[in-house]
Amino acid sequence: MNETVNLREILLVLSKRWGVILAITSIFTIGTALISFFALTPIYQAKTEILVNRSLDSNLEGVLSVAEIDSNLKLIETYRVIIESPRIMERVVQTLGPEASMDELLLHTKVEPVKDSQVISITVEDPDQKRAVLIANTIATTFQEEVVKMLSMNNVHILAEARDNPAAKPVSPKPLLNSIIGFVLGLATSVGVVFFMEHLDTRLRSEKEVEEYLGLPVLATIAVIDKKTKKHLRQKRAEEVRSEYEKAEA
Repeated sequence: MNETVNLREILLVLSKRWGVILAITSIFTIGTALISFFALTPIYQAKTEILVNRSLDSNLEGVLSVAEIDSNLKLIETYRVIIESPRIMERVVQTLGPEASMDELLLHTKVEPVKDSQVISITVEDPDQKRAVLIANTIATTFQEEVVKMLSMNNVHILAEARDNPAAKPVSPKPLLNSIIGFVLGLATSVGVVFFMEHLDTRLRSEKEVEEYLGLPVLATIAVIDKKTKKHLRQKRAEEVRSEYEKAEA
C-alpha cells in the first residue's frame, strides 16, 4: 500500500473522528482550568529593593566619584552572594521563628541586581501575601545590619520596602494561560490518538484502498444496503407477491 499521505487524506481522517478530538481537547482544557482554580495554591510575591551607594566615610560629602560608582557596582555581585549566604539566612530564620527554614527561604527567594544600576532586588514568593512581605523586608534589614559587621561598610540603604497590599493578585497559578496550554496539549494529543486509531484500523473502506492493497483493478462492487432500504424492499416484494396471488385467485 502506498504510504504517501496527502493533505486531503489527513483532513478526511480528522473529520471522520472529530468527536474524539473534541472530547480529548475538552477534557484537557477543562481539567487544567479546574486544577488551576481549585487544586493549585495561589502564590503571592513581595519585592524589596536595596541601594548600594557611597560609603559614609567618603571624602567628598554629597559627591559620587567615578571610582566610587565603579567600586559599588563591583560589590553588587558580592552582596548578592552574601544575601543568600547561611549567615544572613540563619539570622532571618531566627527572626521569623521556628516555622521558617533556611532551605525554604532559599527556594522561594530570588536575589538579583537590577540591570545598569546600583540596586539589588529581593523577591520572595509565598502562599501568604503578608508573610511574603515580612520575609522580604526581614532579609533586607538583616543584610543591611550584617554587612556593616562583615565588611565594615555602611553603603547599603533600603530603597523600597515591600508593602502589604490587600488587593494584590497571586502571581501563580494563571488559569487563562494554563487553560490555553491545556487546549494546545489536548489538541495535539487528540490528533495523535486519532492517527493511532486510524493506523490500527486495517479495514479497507474504498475501491482505491482495495486496488492499492491488492495491486489489482476493481472489476465490480456490491453496494451496501442499509436496514431501512432492506425493509422497504421486503415490503415492496411482499406487496408484489400478494398482488400476483390475488390475480391468480381471480
